This record gives sequence, structure tokens and C-alpha cells, in this order.
Amino acid sequence: MDTEIKIISRRRKKYVRSTNRDINIVHRNPNPESHPFEQAREYKRALNSVKMDRIFAKPFLTAMTGHIDGIYCLERHPKYLSRVVSASADGEIRVWDLMRRKTVANVQAHNQFIRGITISKPNGNFFFSCSDDQTIKQWRFSDLRSNVNSEYQKKKKPISTFISEETLRGIDHHWSRHTFVTSGDTVQVWDHKRSKPFQKLTFGTTETSSAIKFSPVQKNIFAAAGSDRSVALYDLKISTPIRKVILKNQTNAISWNPMEAFNFTVANEDHNCYTFDMRRLDRALCIHNGHLNAVMDVDYSPTGREFITASYDHTIRIFNIRSISSRDVYHTRRMKRVFVAKYSADSKFIISASDDMNIRLWKSEASKPLLPVDRKEKNAIKYRESLKKRYGYLPEIRRISKHRHLPRVLYFMKQQKKKSLQARARKYRNMKMNNPSSVKQIKMRKRFIVKQLK
Repeated sequence: MDTEIKIISRRRKKYVRSTNRDINIVHRNPNPESHPFEQAREYKRALNSVKMDRIFAKPFLTAMTGHIDGIYCLERHPKYLSRVVSASADGEIRVWDLMRRKTVANVQAHNQFIRGITISKPNGNFFFSCSDDQTIKQWRFSDLRSNVNSEYQKKKKPISTFISEETLRGIDHHWSRHTFVTSGDTVQVWDHKRSKPFQKLTFGTTETSSAIKFSPVQKNIFAAAGSDRSVALYDLKISTPIRKVILKNQTNAISWNPMEAFNFTVANEDHNCYTFDMRRLDRALCIHNGHLNAVMDVDYSPTGREFITASYDHTIRIFNIRSISSRDVYHTRRMKRVFVAKYSADSKFIISASDDMNIRLWKSEASKPLLPVDRKEKNAIKYRESLKKRYGYLPEIRRISKHRHLPRVLYFMKQQKKKSLQARARKYRNMKMNNPSSVKQIKMRKRFIVKQLK
């Protein structure tokens, strides 16, 4: 019986040079889809893509003027992409159309400082404003946008006025019910058809609440920040506070993640933002740093993957929810202290309001084109993004992608803060080396927490 035996044979002439002066034989892959310099070519393309992003990074779009005092409140409409409501310290409220970049309605709502505005959800037909004059006023969008010659437009009176017995520092509307809450000496729960609050919530202390925000997922739960550096969670169903955590510094703003029901982020006076899980407040999920002064506001993208922060250091930063440092920082020469910043409903734009009486419109992705692109260009953009993600760990690409220019003042502030943090870390190491018993090992995510109350 004959058997076939397969053997590997190579001819010596194919892989051995006949003399030392001959050219080295290079073995190539006969597959036409592969290329001998594929990795080198892709690295070069990724490097060029990162450089092009930095060249075409122009996030600033426009600045809208009209207010005559600093703007401290800003709210986007839940139904219309281009509608935004702003309020200033002189008691004026303006309704803006972002597409036309102009004011479509304005009203002198209060005679004193407006502390908060909120829009009724989910229809967005009304909005509420609260002020230092201890009043809450309800306004209808359609009335403010009516004919200029009408009698109502001349008087511009609110639909209803609620009078509070306590100071008001913030307001937010329920996501599905005709209910809104206000913060002040106590947390008060109001109904559209009642002139008095039907419920008052407190944690047993006399602190004044400032920021207050409903959860968009668990709609009966809301968080409030107090003047005693606390962040408290409340539930409207059980009419009692759930739990409370006290931090080392005061919290200025709160924002809930719209895609992760239990997570929320707070903007703190210690230049940082902290992301918490409401089920476990004894430690933070992540610490987001980078600002050089107090963080005044925080707002999540509708996608739930990123959030923006507005700071007293005249900048806006964009963070990924899992990253410590920001992916981008926005600033202009004329922009002053930024008190509030919001994402647009499609997460493509950022609206900020600052102390210089201007509302600014930015792109959420600095180098992304605004004009429509064809299918071929879309595929090219996706290809470049995949290359940057694949080779993003390499030193040159990582350096270019993370580099941001800062104004001279902020640059020196950053260097001083870096030296201060290094000196603090050096002192901690010396204390630990010389007297270990005097130093307690506390994890970084727990160092800023004083205690938790239940």
C-alpha cells in the first residue's frame, strides 16, 4: 500500500545570499490585504490626526449680550433644542433662541437677586423663578412670546405667585408631576395649585440648603447641598431624608447622571468634583480635578458619558465620568468668572453664563465640523478616531492630544498649586517615616469626607 508523505522543502537560493555584496532577501506576505509597513503607516496617520484636531480646535461659536448684570441662573428647555432661559442678579429673565442667537422675550421678574429658575417637565409650558424677595413666580412661555402690542405683553405679569416664609436659595421641578421643591432654611415641597408648601423636609439641623436637584431616573429622589458642607438625599414617597454626608468644603452644585440611576456628581469649593453612588456615601467613585478655583456648577451630558464644570477660575472643563483629569478646557480673554454651564439637549453644544453679562455658545467637541458631511467623510472621520484610540497610549500622540494652552495667569496658578500639593505630599511622607503611629492611612477617595449620617 502506497502512502503519501508531505515534507517541507526550501530551496537554498531563495533565502541565502550567494555573496556578501548581494541585497538581503526580504520575505513578504503574499496576501494583498496586508502591507509590510502597516503599523508604521497607521501610526503616522494617527499622529497627523491628532495634530489636525489641535489645529482645527475652535470651540467658541458666539457670545450673546442683553443682560446688564451678572448671569447666575441658566436652564435649557426639555422639549425645544434652541430655547434657553437665563436670569441675572438684577431680577431680569430672558428667553433665548440659540439658532437665531438673540433674545425672543424678556421680563423684569423680581426686584432682587434671582437665585434659581426651573422649567416644568416634561411639557415645558411654564417656568418658575425664585428670588431673595422670598417669592416664587410662575410664567408661561406662550404669554411672553405673544404680540408686543398686546396688553399682557406690556404688563408682563406672572400666572401665579407663591410667597415663602423663608429665604430661597434654589429651585427644581419634578420630572413627571406638578411638583417643585425649593431650598433655603428648610426644603419645601410645593404644588402648582397650592399657595403654601404642603411639605417641609429637614435633617434635624438648622443649616441652609443652597443647590437642589431631582434625579431624572428615580424621579422622587432629590439631593440638596447645605451650608454646613453637607449633601443630603431626600425621598418624596417616604417624606423623610434618606442619608447625609458631610464634606470638608461646601458644595455649590449637584447633577445626576441621566443614564446611571444611583450616581451623581457634586461641584465643591476645594477645586474638585466628586462622583458618588447614593447607596454608599462613605467614599467617592471618582475624584475629578484640574480647576484652579472653586467649581460653581456641574451638568451632565444627555448621553451620561461626560459632564461639564464651570469654575471661578474663568474656565469650563469637560470630564469623562471615569477620568480624573479633564479632556478639554475652554476659556476666552474676555470671559470672567463662570457661574453656570449647561449642555444642549442633543449634547453637541455647551451654553455658559458668566459674570461679564454674556451667554456663550461652544461646541462640545472642539474640532468637530458643524456643517453636514457626506458618507465618505464620515467614514474617514471614524477611521481617524479608531487610529487615535489604537495608538493613543504612545508618548508623542498622548502628549499632543492632552496639551492645552492656558492663559499666563492660570498657568502660574497651576504651577503654584502643583508645588503646594507636592509639599503636602512630602510632609505626609516625612511624618509617616519619622512617626508612623501619628499618621492614619486614609484612602484618597475618603480624605475629603468628614462623616456620614443615616
